[in-house]
Amino acid sequence: MNLFTIKKCRNCPNRLVNLDKLENQLQQVMDSCQFNIRTGARINKERPLHHQMFHLALAGCPNSCSRPQIKDFGVQGQAVPEVGDGCSKCGACIDACAEAAISMAEEKAAIDRSVCLNCGQCARACPTKALQLNKVGYKVLAGGKLGRHPRLATELMAMATTEEVEVLLKRCVELFINEGRPGERFGSVLNRTDKDFN
Repeated sequence: MNLFTIKKCRNCPNRLVNLDKLENQLQQVMDSCQFNIRTGARINKERPLHHQMFHLALAGCPNSCSRPQIKDFGVQGQAVPEVGDGCSKCGACIDACAEAAISMAEEKAAIDRSVCLNCGQCARACPTKALQLNKVGYKVLAGGKLGRHPRLATELMAMATTEEVEVLLKRCVELFINEGRPGERFGSVLNRTDKDFN
């Protein structure tokens, strides 16, 4: 009996990361933690209910089609744009940015980091390739859920490597296994234990 799910975006034209590879790596983490064996005793049903399972979501970009904000553990692909040399001041990046995070300075485009979602659309639109995606990784979220007491996931790390995602997942899973009560969602475990992952 499998007591966790891994959902990911499929065929996303905006994806910034390889979700197939990440899915395999996170599956290995869940298997190495013996999640099904260690949590199976809490569930005395042949077919567990949706809220009794641990849900992981992998999103290839900030659009988050797989809804990591409401899952027990989620990742969201991120790519930090950097403005380099060669900006023609054409404004294509400004038009491409749905967040209005880009303005035109005297010499080249300027990015407002407080508004930028790291989606990479500006770099895709740049005809001179002055905008580059130099840092690619994952935003890591945990503890999201819907239902009677909804809770959006807490951001554990704004820009994580694949290895850091694996470490955070293992820490979340161990907390869930060791501190979780029968029928309790991970968001409730986080609220009750006030665990800090920083």
